[in-house]
Amino acid sequence: MTIPTQGCLWCGHAGPLLAGDSVTPVNPQVSLLHEVRRCPECHEAMLDIRWPDHVVRRKGREYKRRFRRPLWVVIYPVPCAWCASANTDAYEINATVANPISTRFKYDIYRCLDCQRPNAVSYLGEIHVHRADQDREFHTLWHLDPA
Repeated sequence: MTIPTQGCLWCGHAGPLLAGDSVTPVNPQVSLLHEVRRCPECHEAMLDIRWPDHVVRRKGREYKRRFRRPLWVVIYPVPCAWCASANTDAYEINATVANPISTRFKYDIYRCLDCQRPNAVSYLGEIHVHRADQDREFHTLWHLDPA
């Protein structure tokens, strides 16, 4: 197995990170072990995904809930489908899409911080990014690749 990625993905801290528990995120790309790491500088969370031969580190967010375990979300590094900017952030997790490519896919909505447009990200095995548009009548419904 290769050595896990060193350093913080949020602030760039190059030192060792604080180890945490194993969690199951609400939007996993694969069904593998996800281990929490915290940066001692910025206190943000990352998730180490353990493959048999290597470890992949992704940004993560913890959503605390009263009297229950917190929910964990993986933040995938995706480019904007509209302007190709890498400056995107998760906006809605497990979104409802009216015209999915496949019913097996799950979608998250990412918002581009440069052009402010929404992107639908499918993450079953491979990560695919599509242009997205919010339905005008049903605000929790999204459409892929609008005309």
